[in-house]
Amino acid sequence: MTSISIPTLLSALDEHVDLLHDVTLSDIVVFVDICCLLRPTLDLPSLHSTHSGSAALERLPIYAHDFLKACLGWDDNQSDSLKALWYAFKDTVWAMEYSYELTRKLGGRYLPLFVKYGPSRGIAMYHFVPPTRTCLDPACRDYLRTNHSVGRERQLVDGITYPVVVFTQEFGAVPGHCTSLYCNRCKTRYYNNYYITGGTRTYYVGDIPPFLHTAEKTFMDIRTCELFSTMMVTTWVSATNCARIYNDGISKDLYEHSLLSSTAKSTILDVETVWNSLFLYWLVQDAQSRNVVFEYPDSADDQALRLKPALRARNERIAGPGQPEWNHVCDLCCAVEEVPGTDDLVYIRSIVVDGVTVGRPCCGVHDCMNELDSVKDHYCQDPEHQKLVNKCAVIVCKAQRESGHRTCGDPDHRALDSWANMHAKAMFQLRQRLERINATQAVDLEGEGGSEPADNPQGSTHLSDEAIDVDESGICDSDKPETGNRTLRAQFGRKRTHNEELCVASCGVILGRATFYGSEAPNGVRTFLMYLFPTQESLPQVIWHDNNCKIRAMLENDDDPYFRDYFKRCALPVDVFHFNCKHKESDIMCQKYCNPYSWEQLRVDGKWRFNSSAAEQANVWFGSAQPVVREMQAVRYDFFLDEMIIRRNKYTVSELKRKGKSPLNIPRHLLLGTD
Repeated sequence: MTSISIPTLLSALDEHVDLLHDVTLSDIVVFVDICCLLRPTLDLPSLHSTHSGSAALERLPIYAHDFLKACLGWDDNQSDSLKALWYAFKDTVWAMEYSYELTRKLGGRYLPLFVKYGPSRGIAMYHFVPPTRTCLDPACRDYLRTNHSVGRERQLVDGITYPVVVFTQEFGAVPGHCTSLYCNRCKTRYYNNYYITGGTRTYYVGDIPPFLHTAEKTFMDIRTCELFSTMMVTTWVSATNCARIYNDGISKDLYEHSLLSSTAKSTILDVETVWNSLFLYWLVQDAQSRNVVFEYPDSADDQALRLKPALRARNERIAGPGQPEWNHVCDLCCAVEEVPGTDDLVYIRSIVVDGVTVGRPCCGVHDCMNELDSVKDHYCQDPEHQKLVNKCAVIVCKAQRESGHRTCGDPDHRALDSWANMHAKAMFQLRQRLERINATQAVDLEGEGGSEPADNPQGSTHLSDEAIDVDESGICDSDKPETGNRTLRAQFGRKRTHNEELCVASCGVILGRATFYGSEAPNGVRTFLMYLFPTQESLPQVIWHDNNCKIRAMLENDDDPYFRDYFKRCALPVDVFHFNCKHKESDIMCQKYCNPYSWEQLRVDGKWRFNSSAAEQANVWFGSAQPVVREMQAVRYDFFLDEMIIRRNKYTVSELKRKGKSPLNIPRHLLLGTD
């Protein structure tokens, strides 16, 4: 494998054979290949300011000359031969268009040479430079005094080069360099992926670059980002385990012995780098899919903080009917029928609504939706809620807790605090919680989600700070009857959101999601559905839910006709499984209005037309996210779950196409009444 074909090399060699009589063909191949890999470095105007860049350099810079000589194993007596090689092949090298694909092809052969001889000469196989050598702002052009329609683009100057670590898929973590250039008129600094001006970081228009500049001194191969994304969406591999897989299975130790110690330490891929890379990759993909310029404030010092406004903006855009497949229909979730006695056709769209327990830390006040400053906090920054920080953990007690304790000094209250602190009981509580969430992965000690690692005193995790109800007998059973004698109860630890409510088409495509904070009450489900389907035209004709009987009763008793009649054209059946197993025959409202057998359109040839268990099947996949998102802050939590839904939907739709189920999207303006 060479960068240039052998016939091309031989043709150039014939023209200069008198200069290269003591050079072997193997030497020529190595020389030309390495020169092609050095193109980003050789092409920098900051390194040779008098050179225009359009034609090959007349002479190699000293650092490149010495580097090539070392790679060829030549001594000083062969310097003239090296100069002759450049004279013979410089135009051939300069005519080659550099690409990272070339680096992938040749890297296995030449990377050891770059690692061995490059660092001392300021050379690396990966050198990331701006894609332009002139300022992109038309206002920076210099126009002729005699003709203001003719302008010359302003050259970028003030090149700054610094070392970076490049996380590649082929070679693991390897050393690289990054060079930025500057426009001294508009004060814009240009980098490989983006430019910074006026406090804003703006990415170049076009294809996603092969490597993303994910931190000041870090570049990540987008194929590795895609690999991590696939691992997460298919089997919910945590960022911690993505880093472990990369460090132990992809990255190699072959080059670390040749690196400077300070650089070698940074070749270990950590959790924060995984998250920063993935969030940036998904944001860039999102902008590209919408054909918009991706930009965000550059004021924060930390990449996680810089990305937060962009994450929040995507969250707000995708909430409600924002999912790309929100308007999905196919043969499995939509049926078309003729209206009796007419030539008109109607379609019947079927969706299923259900909740799944996942949860993230939230304010301890019931139904408070304010974000926490830190996932370690128990309450948001609302002044009234902050007053509860030092309240006794006993629910009915209004006293303040004493220093070093979570309850006041009342002996009965203190007894509950002591019980909760018992090591054996705490271990039991942790095991019980894990069983309750049906965790499918081992829980890592590191905090997921990036901005803050979990506290880890004596090997414990944030799970030891989970919300737990305690009475004199120990952990309260949530199924205890509400009537009869009630014992003294206390709640310790952080509170989590109650559940994620999913709306799933009967084919399995997820149309939308919302976080429920306090409970899965009927009014919360109604609010979710009205936000997800903001017009009656957008409402599906069939909405399955295991508690539709209570929703139906709530609708009928509503004094506001808008809310009472919003779902009047919808069938609201209870899904088949729950109707048979969990709804009593004595429940007249359920039997009369929510029995799925009441709607003839839901049956065809003696079988159910639609899958009413689609949400529960999606919940199996979605609920497995819990170990990954358990310590995420709200903005990252929402963004991540929405991204996973988008990716899963793409796979589901592709499978529907493969099976001939005719998936398509109803034009949004027909459902939303917009132009």
